Amino acid sequence: MMYLLISVLLTAAFAGISFNKENKKSVMWFSAAMLILMCVINYFSMPVLNLWGYYGLWVEVLFVTLCGAILGCMVNGTWGLEWDGEGRAWRFYIPLGVLVFMIGAGIFSSAAFHSDSYNNMLKVDEVNFEQFSSDVDVIPVDKMIVTDHDLARKVVEDRLEEDPGLGSRCVVGDMTMQQLTGSFTIDGGRKLEFDNDVIWVAPLEHSGFWKWVNNDVTPGYMLVFANDPTKTYKITEINGQPLKLRYIESGCFGDDIERKIRKSGYATQGITDFNFEIDENGRPYWVLCNHRPTIGFGARDAKGVITVDCQSGDVKQYTIDEAPDWIDHIQPEEFVSRQIKWWGELKHGWWNSLFAQRDVQEPTPGMVLVYSEGKCFWYTGVQSSGSDGATSGFMLIDARNKQTRYYKVSGVNEQEASRIVEDQNFAKAAHYSATSPVLYNVRGVPTYFMTLKGESGNVTGYAFMAVTNRQAVGVGKSKREAETNYLQAMKRTGNDSIADGSVKLEVKKLTVRDITNEQDTYYVLFVEVPGKEFTGSSEFFRELKWTKPGDQVEVTYGEGLSEVIPLDTFDNISFTF
Repeated sequence: MMYLLISVLLTAAFAGISFNKENKKSVMWFSAAMLILMCVINYFSMPVLNLWGYYGLWVEVLFVTLCGAILGCMVNGTWGLEWDGEGRAWRFYIPLGVLVFMIGAGIFSSAAFHSDSYNNMLKVDEVNFEQFSSDVDVIPVDKMIVTDHDLARKVVEDRLEEDPGLGSRCVVGDMTMQQLTGSFTIDGGRKLEFDNDVIWVAPLEHSGFWKWVNNDVTPGYMLVFANDPTKTYKITEINGQPLKLRYIESGCFGDDIERKIRKSGYATQGITDFNFEIDENGRPYWVLCNHRPTIGFGARDAKGVITVDCQSGDVKQYTIDEAPDWIDHIQPEEFVSRQIKWWGELKHGWWNSLFAQRDVQEPTPGMVLVYSEGKCFWYTGVQSSGSDGATSGFMLIDARNKQTRYYKVSGVNEQEASRIVEDQNFAKAAHYSATSPVLYNVRGVPTYFMTLKGESGNVTGYAFMAVTNRQAVGVGKSKREAETNYLQAMKRTGNDSIADGSVKLEVKKLTVRDITNEQDTYYVLFVEVPGKEFTGSSEFFRELKWTKPGDQVEVTYGEGLSEVIPLDTFDNISFTF
């Protein structure tokens, strides 16, 4: 209704500008055509109905007044901008004034006039490098993300095609990665449990307009665990209730998700970043960032979220602090990356960012989500302007409240890390490609973790690399092998000096239960420490070559969450050379 009212008002402005008593009939017909055109434009584009801070309505005002001026001059035969004796050429001054206002609003809202305000959009706390261990928890290697977006889409599409009847009327929608804690039952009573597990989810969308007409709703969504692509599910029922997704991106007319939100009282508010997510009970929602301009018409910033129940259409708005816990990222990547850019460029003003460029820094290309236990961060490296490969530090931005910490330590950026891994013999010989790195805490060291893919797109290997040391790289066919090689590389390069905050140093006398080796790496099980596997290299501990089950040894190691633990010292006290 509001868009219809706006269309009527704009048409009235068109008629008023183009009106002439000698050509009333022509103006009336053109006005009727303009009303139809504006109704169509507003129905499909759904601009924010707010004249301050948003350009959508101003573009429409410019279009309508310009068309009115052209029509008015056509029917009156007056085209000049000068004010003639009968006052006919005034029509062009209205769209010209609108255009001048739009350009002026853009200029006076820019960083050229508000460099300090733009620079302070992101409050950055510079912290000691050692703080990283407290901010990002250590997680077991088996929970690390190996399923990127492309692989996740591939496996869920394969899973959907197993049901020809469903695959013929539905397609997989846009995929969202989220961290989830909760449990619910799915089709057939099978129970799914999540403990800060990272998953990919995507709605089933209509495959076309006529499928929407015939089916009305879609029967559920697809889910795949980010740490294990074999755990893929087509979910059409939760807790014994069948799913019926009505409000989705492929819905038409009133079922379109954005139209549903605008009709629910949010036509005057900025919304962006549509994400399909599920709550702790498996119920599907759309989660959108609710934003506003903070400096005139510029510097948009998140102020909260809007959720839409995909089945009932229930719409709710939350502030950042009130948002449910299952919503792990509220800050859009686009907003965060711009604010990091402003923080790095505008420290000494706008002119400095263009010319002298003193102390100018910039984020490395691309950003990734980093998941800790119950927390979610945007991660980016920070480098000097024009730098290629090296970084001066990195940032973690809380994806909910935008709290930002800058760890000032030299290292390599994500693109350089991928190139280094692909240049390792294991990957280079087989022409494997590395996925975008994901940041983890490995024994207190910020570490990139990547999967290696073959030409088919399937995962063929894994790689670890220290952010702060390009020589500390470990690759392997399994995550265990890659982690072991990485920890040994850290020891060789002297990068294992930072103690993980959650790792406790242990010095013990133990009994060897079993021992095996792969090349120079030995894997040891001890009687007194069940469930843990210890690794060491004969390059560092030559006694490993002669150790056998039953031997008494004295070892030092850091015990944390990982089930694979590198040995810091190893002494076989059962024999002497």
